Amino acid sequence: MYNGAALTTLGGGGAATLAATGPENLLWLVLASFALIAAGAAVRRIIPRKEA
Repeated sequence: MYNGAALTTLGGGGAATLAATGPENLLWLVLASFALIAAGAAVRRIIPRKEA
């Protein structure tokens, strides 16, 4: 039903558009840092702690 080449082209175009915004856009940097901090906190909750 869907053309594989068209989906690949659309996906690549979306990635290129996001990359073209560049690191100078402060909003993207804030969102990325929030996501990384949240992912790190989630991993810390998952890892079992050694009980003394």
